[in-house]
Amino acid sequence: MKLAVTIATASLFLQYHETHAFINHQIRSSSFLDRKSRSKTTLDGSRDISNLQEWATENKVEVSPLASLSQGSGENYGITLKKSSEKYEMILSVPKDLVLDSEYIRREWFEHLEPALDLIQNNGLHESALNFVLMVKVLFEHNLGNESRWNVWIDSLPRSFDTGVCMDEVEIGCLPPFALALANFEIQQLEIFQEAYELLKGTPIYVDPVNQERSQWAFNVVMTRCWRYAQEDDDSDMIRPIAVPFGDMFNHKEPANVAVKDSDSFDSVDFVLAQDIEVPEGEEVGLFLSYGLTNPHRFLTVFGFCDETMPEVFSQLLFNNPTPELINLGCNDRSKMVYRTVDGGIAIAVWDCILYTLLAQVPQEQELFYAAHLKGNTEEKLLFHKKYGLEEALTVKNHVEATANEFKDLVTKIDAMSEEEQASHPRLPMIRRHNRFLFETFDKVKDRVKNRIYLEGKRRKELK
Repeated sequence: MKLAVTIATASLFLQYHETHAFINHQIRSSSFLDRKSRSKTTLDGSRDISNLQEWATENKVEVSPLASLSQGSGENYGITLKKSSEKYEMILSVPKDLVLDSEYIRREWFEHLEPALDLIQNNGLHESALNFVLMVKVLFEHNLGNESRWNVWIDSLPRSFDTGVCMDEVEIGCLPPFALALANFEIQQLEIFQEAYELLKGTPIYVDPVNQERSQWAFNVVMTRCWRYAQEDDDSDMIRPIAVPFGDMFNHKEPANVAVKDSDSFDSVDFVLAQDIEVPEGEEVGLFLSYGLTNPHRFLTVFGFCDETMPEVFSQLLFNNPTPELINLGCNDRSKMVYRTVDGGIAIAVWDCILYTLLAQVPQEQELFYAAHLKGNTEEKLLFHKKYGLEEALTVKNHVEATANEFKDLVTKIDAMSEEEQASHPRLPMIRRHNRFLFETFDKVKDRVKNRIYLEGKRRKELK
């Protein structure tokens, strides 16, 4: 039996919304958040980490003698390992009283924060409310200067960023749809936070004045230097960001070679080696955390960097109102719905979800396929994939070709600009690398799918 092969038949929801919250909001114009002036993001003064090690010692931070701060290009810093070490070796331990925990800050300042948090919730950003709380804390401590316990750590923070909220109109216009949706959501989130901040006037936690540069800087600190937990309290659905001074010096790489050990019951946040590491004599090896898997758009717009070493990227296949069966097959799991960057390999979850959706036209076979999945019967599932291999491949081809062409067009758009124009928009080279990396990945996937279409077509002719 032939299956009708169209994107519509497969019920693939190929709109570019990274988060459900973005769907419910329109980006509002704002003189406070003018895109043409947004690229000016440097805070006065330069980044200074010269006193960070001494400050850490004074505040009972334990740093392994085998680890050291190292400088990369410009104002980029990281942590390196100077000697071969074994898995679980402690690299860094930061006492909890030095950690800026957004939930604890919310409780301490709640009487001042309540109207602002209500505004944020009314704008549909309840899950992000604690990001705002931490932003307020960063502004408060920064304003205290030398009187703040965290002054040296604040001095060690970057003074400029390349995130979505910092991009100018031309740079925003060169983002692919997924990244654009994320950048717009970040811009909107910052705008609402700025509006909420003004409700703190008259309270002791308000800093006056807070201009666009300063609030944008604090927002970027929270979004790029902190990590987030689901609340251990089952009654709360707010994401809980924390800032761990010195621990925020670990850069990203996948797979990570450092792991974080943390819980509310611990007295410290500990960083340990996730594997044995060999360090050649006279050299140092970089130590890295993972900022998340498979989503380069998030790295570009939320963190402000392009990771061209990712082993896998999200396929960008989204399903409209997925059934429990589709969810169980992995359709909502970004770590499963992936393409391999080195050769365009397609994860089995992608094929499973595509086939299950196509089989809606043959309900009896759809049930049998899903039953095989529940039983873990790989051989039986492969029989279905073989039977409908051509239909699967044609469906994936439609999406992959369209997505690859989007990336290619954006690369061409940047290349068509004059050198002078490109130089006046400093994030364009990073955006170009991002788009080129994804075009090359999706192009490899396209070649692999086309080969499968050819082989499946040939096989079917031979069976006639």
